Amino acid sequence: MPPFQRFTRLFRGVPLCIGLLLPSACHRVRGGPRLEASWTGSDTGKIATRATTAWCPVAKRLEIAAVRGDVAFGLVVYPVDQPDTGEYAAFDPGIDSVHRPGSSGAARWFTEQRIKGYQSDSGSVTVTRSERGLSARFEFRMRALEGEGSVFAEGRAVGIVPGPCPLDSVPGTAPTQ
Repeated sequence: MPPFQRFTRLFRGVPLCIGLLLPSACHRVRGGPRLEASWTGSDTGKIATRATTAWCPVAKRLEIAAVRGDVAFGLVVYPVDQPDTGEYAAFDPGIDSVHRPGSSGAARWFTEQRIKGYQSDSGSVTVTRSERGLSARFEFRMRALEGEGSVFAEGRAVGIVPGPCPLDSVPGTAPTQ
């Protein structure tokens, strides 16, 4: 299963895959990394909270995720080699294979009747460097995982100092040669 599909399962399953979201998976900087996102379209919402960040050197991906209450939002940046500044075009991880350089986003939240999940099908992430680490601005068009509908999501992540990747130590997560 491609890495992003495992990541999107995080947003579909109950209980959540805690490994990616544990505070220990996050290398903290003063004030900690934060992620802010808002979306409009077939649904409307927002999240602004502390984020977890991880650099997975085996899979060569930078993961940024945030959970607040029953809302979760995450993005993955796929650099060619190491996390670096630049623009990363988004792709649909449910249809496309990993594009390098590239990015993907996913979101999920609970309604009174079900869990709603979305994943990117287009957009971009722009990564810059600051005194607090890396920062990312993103905008995605995200399609519903079940049924019809889409949202336009935009936001930013700041204070990104990637920590270790808990998934790199899980069998079957490394890319095959």
